[in-house]
Amino acid sequence: MFESLFDKYPFFRAVPAVLCMAIIFKISSLTNEQLEDFPQVWDKLAHFCEYATLAGCYAMLWSRAEWSKRQWLRVLVVGVLALAYGCTDEFHQSFVDGRESSVFDLVADLTGGLIGGIVYAVVVRILNRFDPVSPPSEEK
Repeated sequence: MFESLFDKYPFFRAVPAVLCMAIIFKISSLTNEQLEDFPQVWDKLAHFCEYATLAGCYAMLWSRAEWSKRQWLRVLVVGVLALAYGCTDEFHQSFVDGRESSVFDLVADLTGGLIGGIVYAVVVRILNRFDPVSPPSEEK
């Protein structure tokens, strides 16, 4: 659906990832008082979901035809990108009053990133089964 838009305007592939990173940054800027309605147990689940979504947004940087090749490598790449952003997020969070950095948050970030990449890979396989894409044409 969006492939033709993304092919015409490749810049738009990065928009979901940038928006997702901005939302994560904003949430990380909230103090404990602002987050007191959320139970602590759900913190790791929130990290998992945020970074699974971020990994899916990172995966959109490639076309479906590109993603179809070496999917396992792309899953690792989006997982590592999610972990890298998680490291910067934990660093940022260490400066927010009442918040602290946690290695367990990074574990949740990496796990979410890898699962998000795997889910994206499964979706691409399903889409390719019902709506195959042709390999990108090379211009001479």
